[in-house]
Amino acid sequence: MLSAPNPQPHAPLLTETASPPAQPLGTKAPQGSQQSLNQALIDTTSRIMGAMYVYLALWLVITLVAGLQKTHPQLVWGTTIWLGAIAATRALVAHQLHSLLDHSPALAHRLTVGLVLVNGLTWGLLTAASVQIPSFEPIRTSMLLVSVGLSSGGTVAMAINPTLKVWFPVSVIAPVAIATATHASDSNFMLACLMVVYTVYVMHSARTVSQDYWRAQEAFRALEHASLTDPLTQVPNRLHFERQYQIEWRRACRLNTRIAVMIVDLDHFKRVNDEHGHPAGDIVLQEAAKAMSAAIMRPCDVLARYGGEEFIVLLPEITEEGAQVVAERLRTQVEKLEIALPSSTIHITCSVGYACLVPGHELDADDMVRQADQALYGAKTSGRNRCQGWTLPATQEASLQPAETDDAIL
Repeated sequence: MLSAPNPQPHAPLLTETASPPAQPLGTKAPQGSQQSLNQALIDTTSRIMGAMYVYLALWLVITLVAGLQKTHPQLVWGTTIWLGAIAATRALVAHQLHSLLDHSPALAHRLTVGLVLVNGLTWGLLTAASVQIPSFEPIRTSMLLVSVGLSSGGTVAMAINPTLKVWFPVSVIAPVAIATATHASDSNFMLACLMVVYTVYVMHSARTVSQDYWRAQEAFRALEHASLTDPLTQVPNRLHFERQYQIEWRRACRLNTRIAVMIVDLDHFKRVNDEHGHPAGDIVLQEAAKAMSAAIMRPCDVLARYGGEEFIVLLPEITEEGAQVVAERLRTQVEKLEIALPSSTIHITCSVGYACLVPGHELDADDMVRQADQALYGAKTSGRNRCQGWTLPATQEASLQPAETDDAIL
């Protein structure tokens, strides 16, 4: 069904301000540091998954082989229970990490970092006790060697986390350095100095690893941005649109909400190239893309170059009236353009075809794009520089049920 072209300018604007879906991909907002920190936390957790039970295993091996469970049974088994509880909690947090990051990133960071530091501090205090308590002498050398190994290996593995790369080696080594410095003897004082020097060296190495990681992340983001951006107009390209369209289509199926797609074609663009040359045509495309971007106001909306002089717009969670308002605003923004060239000024217009519906079994995502393309064809054959929409008849739309998708249970 074709809706009337060029809706009235006083059409209700509130219809286009529906709440955007949670964490929309491909928005116009730049990637924030929070997303980078979240990814670093995920990468850190994957690197140290195997180390969650290492503290418990090392403690049992050292104390049982040395026979400490006979002289200090409460300490040995109490510490075993404590280290086991920390390991189990860390495993639970790691298992729920993605969900925690979705709902409360700050809590996910505090839990993950806090539990690692508690582990490190516990081992540091146990090693310090082995230095100061004479009855712990059988495990002193083993505890010191393990502290050095945990400090170096753990710090390098966790160096990509801004907090852990500094505080983890401190949590392990600082108690040992203090204990050796305060337990007066020449050998202990020398050991304390060596611990401090070693900690500084480990932190310096961690800084290098951290810099390499974040440079690689920055390069990856730049490469990803380049692969999903049209190089001429600097708006998202067709691949970006198709990715985001599938996400929003499935979301609309789950939530039974409307979604709109509009295709925009610059009128008589071939004439611009023929009369002014292709460099002028490139300028027209760039200016038109800027004008259309200004007409797309919500962060969840996506404007992409579809090919040649065609652009495509994705509008999640929007009413039919809201889609009409956006289409008309976009058309008007392009019509207002005055593109100055050295020899002349170019005025350009565009035609807009759009489809707006609640996804269901009767149509798939490709069908909706085809209907928007048919509406565009109608707008161009009706005289160009106009908007034309396609919607399902009310009786047909009422009969549709939300389509089942693979992620319907999410």
